Amino acid sequence: MERFSRVAIIILVGSVLGTHLAGQADDLPIAQINLLDSLSFADQRQLLGLMKLKSPSLLGFGSTTFSRRALRVDALTIRNYYISRGFLEAQVSDSFSVLPEGQVDVYLRISKGRRYDLTRVSVTGNRLMTRDEIIDFLGVELGAPYNPVAIRNYLEALRHHYQDRGKLAVDILEEVEVEAGVHLRLTISEGLTYTVGNVTIRGLTHVPEWTVRRELLFRKGDTFDRSRLLLSQKRIFESGMFGAVEVTPVVRASDPGVTDLEIRVRELKRRSIDLSLGFRQTPPPGEGEPNTALYGSVQFWLARVLKSSIRTGFTAEGDLILQNLDTPNFLLAWDIITPWTFGLRVPTSVRLLSNFRSTAQRTVWERGIELSFTSKRLEQSRLRGAFGWIRIDATEPEEETAGTEPRLSLDYRFQGVDNLLAPHRGTIIQLQPSLHRTVLKEVTGLVGKLEIDFRRYHPFPLESVLAYRLKVGVLETWPLQRGENLKSYHLFDLGGSTSLRGWEKPSDFSPEGGLAKALLNVELRVPLFWIFGGELFLDAGVLRVFRTPEDPELQGLLWKTGWDIGAGLLITTPLGPIRIDAAFPEPNRPGQVPTYQFAFLHTF
Repeated sequence: MERFSRVAIIILVGSVLGTHLAGQADDLPIAQINLLDSLSFADQRQLLGLMKLKSPSLLGFGSTTFSRRALRVDALTIRNYYISRGFLEAQVSDSFSVLPEGQVDVYLRISKGRRYDLTRVSVTGNRLMTRDEIIDFLGVELGAPYNPVAIRNYLEALRHHYQDRGKLAVDILEEVEVEAGVHLRLTISEGLTYTVGNVTIRGLTHVPEWTVRRELLFRKGDTFDRSRLLLSQKRIFESGMFGAVEVTPVVRASDPGVTDLEIRVRELKRRSIDLSLGFRQTPPPGEGEPNTALYGSVQFWLARVLKSSIRTGFTAEGDLILQNLDTPNFLLAWDIITPWTFGLRVPTSVRLLSNFRSTAQRTVWERGIELSFTSKRLEQSRLRGAFGWIRIDATEPEEETAGTEPRLSLDYRFQGVDNLLAPHRGTIIQLQPSLHRTVLKEVTGLVGKLEIDFRRYHPFPLESVLAYRLKVGVLETWPLQRGENLKSYHLFDLGGSTSLRGWEKPSDFSPEGGLAKALLNVELRVPLFWIFGGELFLDAGVLRVFRTPEDPELQGLLWKTGWDIGAGLLITTPLGPIRIDAAFPEPNRPGQVPTYQFAFLHTF
């Protein structure tokens, strides 16, 4: 009995000490993460990239503090990683040790087991789709590693596909037989084909019911379609009259094959005031790249004008460009916005504006009216068009200009990236053609502009990203050979914190601007620690300039080129990225000093 008591005491003391040490280990810095398995260097980097816990890099950056909970999550993440690659028996055990220096060593012992391939797929109960169509939909391949995670995701998409074709109550049972390989057995209960019954709208107090019904993409008697239901819900919300929208199918017990739909909405307040203060990228008075500015704005909105989806509002905003703090910019605007135009679902807005923008070289004051529309918005792309009649007063160092310019412009944007604020992979494409009339030295002419912006992001090891952007633009005038008479606010610029970073502002690269441009930015972005990252970059640009009064031998059009290299600090905040860059313009020239740039909300 005495011996048993001693053993119990030893176990109890050991448990208490172990718990105490585990608690002490939390929040200590990590010295090293050890993956105990015969892994290649590439596999180790892949697994370390999946983990929340990080060991310090060769430079001592990038480590995290230890957390027992985070260690368990990382072990589960690695196990799921191997299971998704066919290692269904994978096990990962975790442990750690506290070093005398006050750091923690982490150990993960990985037992992958054997890999199982998908050898057979059986489908029963299917009538709407054939077996081959279902296999193609699931994206599975016989003989490939069995991935249960991906298959479950595809099965959910298959269920939605059935519901798009009226099978509201479809049920898909997944069974797996594991022997030498994996036999996937799917049993599908398609059920009845449902049609839409009565549509009831609840929650309306001031908004007429017809403004909701016209957003619906289905009618009574239509075959039930889940995608159309969700799109209708989105259209009701985007009408701008409701703060919440919910559409719920209600199956009739007394009428098999019919489902009623209940739409619940919560109306927004008719009047609202929005206040904003912060940083943003603001366009310059011309065709240059945007600049970082401190801005503030106030907006007053009146919704449900004439008991419809029309809303109107007044906007007053001002900003200070960080490179030009002496002169504030301001915008006053009155907007009328409607999601419907002449019976078509085309969002349209009319804006009366007074917009004053300035730099150290020029000021441009625009007043006029602009009509814009937005086409049907897809998941990753949108098209916006605008027509304006604008009065322009421009001041430049040697002259003043005044005139009225009718404008027509289009803006197409494709966003295929994983994260808009901090993209790691994907592509962004933007096309901006425009045409406007102006005065070319006492001759009325047309100016056409086309600008193309292509951006690409590639993930690299250690969570780094290779990003590059190519941006080209060209101006053309009719009558021809009148480009030399364009005002500088029509012309392209290069230089500044969002362009060629080796030149502090566009006037340092070319004071007059140019008729065409090409800009290339290449960056390698590497995480360091917490919210801080580093970057190495190369910028190169060319501008088609024509004014060279300082050198009579170079009169006429010529291409002016420039390039720079540099490094910077990237700070990722919840509001957006902050960049501090040091760029060396054309470092092959002796005596060059770096140009320091600051930008907020810009990562191209």
